[in-house]
Amino acid sequence: MKATRAQQLSMSFDPGALAHRAAEPPAQYDQSETDADEDALGDCQWSTSVALDPKHRPQVWDHPSSTVRREWCRYPQEAHLLDEENWRYRRLTVDEIAILQGFEPSWFQIPGMTNRNRIRAIGDAVPPPLARAIVSVINKQWNWKRRTAVEICAGSGGLGSGAASLEGMEHLALVDQWAPACAILRHEKPWGADRVHCGNVKQHDFSNLKGKVGFLSGGPPCQPWSIGGRRKGFVDPRDLLAWIHELVGTLRPEVFAFENVPGLVTELNAEYLTSVLSNLRVAGGKKYGVVAGVLNAADYGVPQIRRRVIILGFRDMPTAFAHHVFDKIGAAATHRDPHLPAAGRQRWRTLRDALDARPDPGGWRKWIDIVPEPRPLGNRRR
Repeated sequence: MKATRAQQLSMSFDPGALAHRAAEPPAQYDQSETDADEDALGDCQWSTSVALDPKHRPQVWDHPSSTVRREWCRYPQEAHLLDEENWRYRRLTVDEIAILQGFEPSWFQIPGMTNRNRIRAIGDAVPPPLARAIVSVINKQWNWKRRTAVEICAGSGGLGSGAASLEGMEHLALVDQWAPACAILRHEKPWGADRVHCGNVKQHDFSNLKGKVGFLSGGPPCQPWSIGGRRKGFVDPRDLLAWIHELVGTLRPEVFAFENVPGLVTELNAEYLTSVLSNLRVAGGKKYGVVAGVLNAADYGVPQIRRRVIILGFRDMPTAFAHHVFDKIGAAATHRDPHLPAAGRQRWRTLRDALDARPDPGGWRKWIDIVPEPRPLGNRRR
């Protein structure tokens, strides 16, 4: 008896085949293809075992996206979308990936920039809705003496956009060493292009800003602590967390907020995180109330499950105050896991919510090479 399509999709596969995933170059296909003639669609570019890798499945319409990553520039399985019937799939466009990260696509429409670099930049960013939620709550709880901001490891400005959303908040500097990120930061953003500095943040001279910064924020490189990376932590040359207290000591900001991956708060890294927080609490001889916790961008209206560690610090305040503000940020969530009760919150946004009104870009391919059961004719959604 022939297996149903649902049974075929759930068949087991050889995990050893996953090792070859990275070696399989993404197939090139004509973006003008449509479903007018399904026989004309290209075959699936992956083997069945690779296509069904549970860690790298394509996105589906009625769920939030999995975490957008810079590695999507290589178009792995999760940078693709299955149609409603699990019959066809296509690449997500750069604009669609930006939307899944909570951005307006125009934020990354930089003349001369390649799509791969645009995707890398999107994958590294803090979703603006999450950034705005964090900064908005801080603004309600804090009486600013200086409405000024500095952003380090600024990436494409997701976290910076949160600070820029506050009335009267002025960016004094945004620093990043990746040239494409700096090009994004300088192109029609809510801060002056002259405030963007491209270079190693540890070598940048911040001495002229000492005592002038209200809000210091940034997203230190995630790879040292990423569960998906090599997890070298503090022995990784990209690690800046062990150094950040020195910058806080130099600038002495009123408030700071740093973002990193959830791998930072695992038991394996507990000793290191404790050291980082302890150093921040006494940075520059000042007292900071400091807290670290995990937030999920999906809870703030981003159509993506993206958990990130947020480290907050408040000058001359007790740790209890930092916990109070973090709790307020959690309470400001607007959406919820549909499987969990949360009065007054909407369900997590899905790809359908975010993308369904957009035109079909085409480029469909057949999903894995199995014999499908007959389907009724009629209109099909993309």
